[in-house]
Amino acid sequence: MSREWLTEAWLKAKALVNQRRLERDLAEELEFHLAKRAEKNRALGLAAPDAQTAARRRFGNVTLVKEDCRELWIFSWPETLWKDIRYAARILAKSPGFAAVVICSLALGIGANTAVFSVMNAVLMHGLPYEHPEELVTIFSTTDGILPQTMIPCRLQT
Repeated sequence: MSREWLTEAWLKAKALVNQRRLERDLAEELEFHLAKRAEKNRALGLAAPDAQTAARRRFGNVTLVKEDCRELWIFSWPETLWKDIRYAARILAKSPGFAAVVICSLALGIGANTAVFSVMNAVLMHGLPYEHPEELVTIFSTTDGILPQTMIPCRLQT
C-alpha cells in the first residue's frame, strides 16, 4: 500500500514538471475523441455542423473532463492554495486601505494571542520560579481598610 502511495506521489511530482506537455496531450486526445464521434455521426447521415454539435453534446463538458484529469495528475491542494494566495494578493492590492486594516487586525490578533499564551504558559503550565512555591505567602499592609499599599512575596521559614 505504501509503495502505491509513493509511486502516485512520484507521478504527480513529474506531472508538475511536465504540466504543459500533459495539457497539450490531453487537449489533443479530447479533440481526437470528439472528431471520432463526429465522424460516426456523419456516417449515420448527419450534416457536418450537426454531427459536431451532437458529438459535443454526447461527449459532455470538455472543461469538466479536463479538470477531472488534472486532479488525477497533480496534488490539487498546493495548486488551490497558490491560486487562493494570488487571488488574495490581487484583491488586497486593489484596495490598499482595506489591506492595511486586514494587516493591522491580523497583527493585533496574533500579538494578543501570543501575549495571552505567554502569560498562561508561564502561570498555569509551569510553576512559579521558586524552589518551594507552596510555601510562598504575600504580606501586605492596609491603611484604614483601603487597598493594600505594599505587597511583599516572601517564603515562610518553618
